[in-house]
Amino acid sequence: MLSTMNESDWQYHARGFIEAHWTDATRLDQAGSFHLASSRWFEGLAETAWSVPHWPEALGGLNWPAQRLYQWQMLCHQARTPPINTLAMSAIAPLLMSHASPLQRSSLLAEIASFQVHWCLGLVEPVNAATQEATRLKKQDNSFVLSGEKRALADGLLMSTEGVQNNLWPGRMLCIALDDQQQWRACLLPLNRLGVQLTPVPNARGRWFHVILDQVKVEGREILELSGEPLLLALAQPESLSQCLLPEASSHGMAVQLRLLRQELTAHVHDDTDALLAQLYEAEVALEGLQAMESRALAAASPLLSTGMPMSALSLKSRELSQQIGALQLASFGYYALPDIDVLREHNEGLIHPRGGASGETAMITSQALSALAASDYGWNPKDILARYWLGLEDSADTVRPGET
Repeated sequence: MLSTMNESDWQYHARGFIEAHWTDATRLDQAGSFHLASSRWFEGLAETAWSVPHWPEALGGLNWPAQRLYQWQMLCHQARTPPINTLAMSAIAPLLMSHASPLQRSSLLAEIASFQVHWCLGLVEPVNAATQEATRLKKQDNSFVLSGEKRALADGLLMSTEGVQNNLWPGRMLCIALDDQQQWRACLLPLNRLGVQLTPVPNARGRWFHVILDQVKVEGREILELSGEPLLLALAQPESLSQCLLPEASSHGMAVQLRLLRQELTAHVHDDTDALLAQLYEAEVALEGLQAMESRALAAASPLLSTGMPMSALSLKSRELSQQIGALQLASFGYYALPDIDVLREHNEGLIHPRGGASGETAMITSQALSALAASDYGWNPKDILARYWLGLEDSADTVRPGET
């Protein structure tokens, strides 16, 4: 029925859905109330398949057009719902759709779509690991054994990780490890497995977890066939499967952030204030341009506008403005004045604070996974190839390989 609705009817229906399944975020000041409201939100999404409207119908999705997906993201941002584009949706599902076996796809994609289990990414080892050895995947009889430590990135769905573990904690981890042939492999590991110890990183509010893997048994069906550098490239380029990703709607969070930034700059005047306000004005003009492009992209076809604005153009404009805001923040406050970004996270809206970035994209998630907090010291590691991609450094062919110096 939704596919045949006109735009105004669909927006009315979508707003009604959000109102019925999500509580005003300003009333969720306690961790318990946030957890309960978030669980209800995810249950409502799963029951109607609105969790994966961007997936093909053959995989349980609704195959909505890009314009409708973008509008859906905007409505959720404005209501400050929990994320509809979770880590599993944005990083795990595209990898499974492209490289998993039919058995892995059928079981894990349904699990992701229904929010039965939340995922975390175990890409790198922590700097305080007991050993600087890479996490290892060794063949043992008819199965495999996984050993090592990971600093795993999660969705940050918890307002606090000091309470009792609940269904918003990660239940699976995509964990990469070196096998007996020194090739990187990806394990789709349940975190309730014997030998797995999952501990929240203090003050990370559910964003980072420390994972110890002590001779954890892994079955062959829990390992992706893709291995080596192709695996790392697939992890670094999730947007290559654009049909599996929600187009990111960012203007609402950026508008809030710029408004807060202007308030703070005018309240704390110093020698550079005039120059910074001029840069802020340029960013505000750029925001108006992004909003105009959104209006064009979301408008119904007409004789004057027979073709819509490509979603890729919106994504590029959004990323440029995000970088512009980031540069202004650093110029305004300096690197060491930036507070803990995880504390500033406002549910699905990204980081809307004058001193924090404003992006909910997969690129931001991956860049956090590759931050200095999680970097390892053992020669070549996956951080190198992924960081090169996201940061636009030299070609990965120049990357040092395992065993080289």
